Amino acid sequence: QENGITYFVADVYVKHLKYLITAFANDQYGRGQRQYPVDMAENSGAILAVNGDYYGARNGGVVIRNGDLYRDTSSADVCVIYADGTMQSYEEKSFDIDAAIERGAYQAWNFGPRLLVDGKSTTEFNSSVKNKNPRCAIGYYAPGHYCFVLVDGRQSEYSSGMTLDELSLLFESLGCIDAYNLDGGQTAMMVFQGEVVNRPTNGGRKCSDIVGITEGN
Repeated sequence: QENGITYFVADVYVKHLKYLITAFANDQYGRGQRQYPVDMAENSGAILAVNGDYYGARNGGVVIRNGDLYRDTSSADVCVIYADGTMQSYEEKSFDIDAAIERGAYQAWNFGPRLLVDGKSTTEFNSSVKNKNPRCAIGYYAPGHYCFVLVDGRQSEYSSGMTLDELSLLFESLGCIDAYNLDGGQTAMMVFQGEVVNRPTNGGRKCSDIVGITEGN
């Protein structure tokens, strides 16, 4: 908690990329599927989870989950985690779906914006929602080392939320070399060991997908 903002950071190492998973609401791909992140986490066996990009709220946008391609049309900035564990975010105009698939795209989200440029904070974002809001984002240090950030907001005397500028600066201060904004607002939710750890705006809402960490053997 600082400067009237409450946020949570999960610093995550995975020994194998198979433990970084995504899951769909009701275990089904489709725009009509919605579920609370805490329930998706339980169904998928995730010990840590945050909401994803809420792909089901849009007709377009790249969707690659656990190595499977569901939708190949891009809109807005795109973030990809590859099979070798590297994560890279792209401006919409520079993203090539065929090249990403050939390189071994394992997860891909299409919401954004990207939050760092060459590992440095920026004030230029491909987004119109730049003011203070609840936020959810993923950061990248190195293959196998990631972080999730959940920012509460729209709650006076508890947390005002972050602007994109503030979120970008936070990821730079955390030492990430890449970072990407996922869906936020009322959707923003972090789950750990079956419990919601943040205070979602208006109690949170159901969405279409999560990003999670499962427990290794």
